[in-house]
Amino acid sequence: MKKVIRFLACFGLDAIALVYVRIALVGEYLQKKRISYLNKRLLSRVRAKGKGVRLNGTIICTSPENLELGNNVHINGNAYLRAEGGLYIGDNAHFSRNLTIYTINHDYSGEALPYDCRYVKKSVRIDKNVWIGMNVCIIPGVQIHEGAIVGMGAVVTKDVPRCAIVGGNPARVLKFRDIEHYERLDREGKYGGVNGALL
Repeated sequence: MKKVIRFLACFGLDAIALVYVRIALVGEYLQKKRISYLNKRLLSRVRAKGKGVRLNGTIICTSPENLELGNNVHINGNAYLRAEGGLYIGDNAHFSRNLTIYTINHDYSGEALPYDCRYVKKSVRIDKNVWIGMNVCIIPGVQIHEGAIVGMGAVVTKDVPRCAIVGGNPARVLKFRDIEHYERLDREGKYGGVNGALL
């Protein structure tokens, strides 16, 4: 957009450049309104939704009637959630961009190769106070226990222990949170909201 404006300005076409900027701003505004509408519609279809749920950006969720969201759940843009097998997300769970969660997979042991039209469903459970970084993939049947942190780019192929910090592909335990510190903050009800600001 900046290149077009500079090009038009070089020829003394500032008025046209200004119109171009206004059109671009209106388009951006309409896109944000469209995403907001789609996210509200998605939230109206979920099985259960707590208070303070925030969907920031484009979220795709198949079978939202199988999705349960706790309080203060934040999911950022470009998330892809396949909830057919059941997806539970507990209180204060925060997710960065480009999250992928699958609760179903093709049946490769069926009647066709490489797989047939049937699906194998396995629920995913993400407990309270979980923080998941950018570009994380979670496969069917996994449980991420409370207080866990999943690092950027991790592929979660098995259960994550309570308060574990995991990363890599496949995700493995790197270390654990300070349990006493975690439990004290949880007992005192000190939870982060938008950008970690205390609720």
